[in-house]
Amino acid sequence: MRASTVVPGVLLATLGCASSALSQQAYVINDRTNDVIWRVVDLDASGVIDENEVFAYFTGANAPGTLPPQNPSTLTASSNGWVAMGDQINRLIYLLRDNNADGDADDLGESVVYADATNLSGASFAFPTGAAFGPGGHLYIVNAGNAFGPDAVYRLVDLDNNGDCNGPGEVTFYLGEGAFGPGNGPFSPQEIAFIGDVGYLRNSSAGLHGVWRFEDLDSNGVADDAGEFTVFFDATNQSGIVPAAGFPLEADLARPGSLYFLDIAPGAVDRLIRLTDLNADNDANDTGEAVIVYENAASGFTAIDVVSLADGRVLMTDAGGDIVIVLEDLNSDGDFMDAGEATVWFANSTPLLGDVRQMSPLGSTALPGDTNADGVVNFADLNNVLSNFGLLGLALPGNVNSDAQVNFADLNLILSNFGSSKP
Repeated sequence: MRASTVVPGVLLATLGCASSALSQQAYVINDRTNDVIWRVVDLDASGVIDENEVFAYFTGANAPGTLPPQNPSTLTASSNGWVAMGDQINRLIYLLRDNNADGDADDLGESVVYADATNLSGASFAFPTGAAFGPGGHLYIVNAGNAFGPDAVYRLVDLDNNGDCNGPGEVTFYLGEGAFGPGNGPFSPQEIAFIGDVGYLRNSSAGLHGVWRFEDLDSNGVADDAGEFTVFFDATNQSGIVPAAGFPLEADLARPGSLYFLDIAPGAVDRLIRLTDLNADNDANDTGEAVIVYENAASGFTAIDVVSLADGRVLMTDAGGDIVIVLEDLNSDGDFMDAGEATVWFANSTPLLGDVRQMSPLGSTALPGDTNADGVVNFADLNNVLSNFGLLGLALPGNVNSDAQVNFADLNLILSNFGSSKP
């Protein structure tokens, strides 16, 4: 195995026959210089994103007049087309959805301030650092504590179905003092990821670098009771890897149960690390359970986010070169460290994007009633609606319209489009 280095602006290789899995799938990317969320999609299946394949997804010029973003600091998207974004300067959470399937969320009814400082739950969104759709199909937001509020993972539920979570009781602690201690303590919580109902948190503070595991074992609506918030990977690991500062955390879609996280090690080497609980003891601190799968020591390279693909490849954003690279294990040795295994997917040569930050796959809204994004409305979609009927949750299977609950509106969409498929 040999370390592979991508130098921003120099290397640009196509992916050849392996490009098909990346084509047609759209992704959203945060740009905090232009204060825009972009949509990119490889329309011609060339294996790279050309500049005519980059589109504005959400901007300050949106038709409903939703407050323009100023510093998008986190991003996540659900399979049924919802996009959530946190803004550190505006101190709020946006919720977006391309309801008319025209490729953006700038039209009427497609964007809303989902929660802000006026929320009647008293929650702080002064520094949103992570977001994920998790248990119950709800949105979970990480807030890194500061003078405005504590370290927290909040669960957001639109109880009155009015399109936001600013009402009383609609933002609750999923992780609070039971996990982090009171106020702005020793933790610096960053991104979260869910595998089923189990959550994982990336922490980035001196002495506590690593990943934590959390699960609501007693179903009381919080996951920080005794025994529910535990170390998954830290400096005590037996694999000999010393974790450092970093932000991203992502489930490995090609290896169920595994996780990826990025860190910046001493010597300014950005590293992608895969964690796997091989002995089912609810941590990855045992020998061989943590593996460095990619390193980049190029000057200026600044890894910000990763997206795992089901075929084993990984997309990585680089805020130093404002590009996106793709990692592919060509020789099936379990890493991306060999020659040719890291190539540029989006060169951004003009550049169109001023600051390539967080990235997420964008769920399609092109086929009303398609609950599982398989391109056809059939009995699987009908079963998703019926099995979740009456429940609240943005990302619940069966919630195919632009509200937060599974009800007759979703059922009618299924029935009226039954048998339809994407052209």
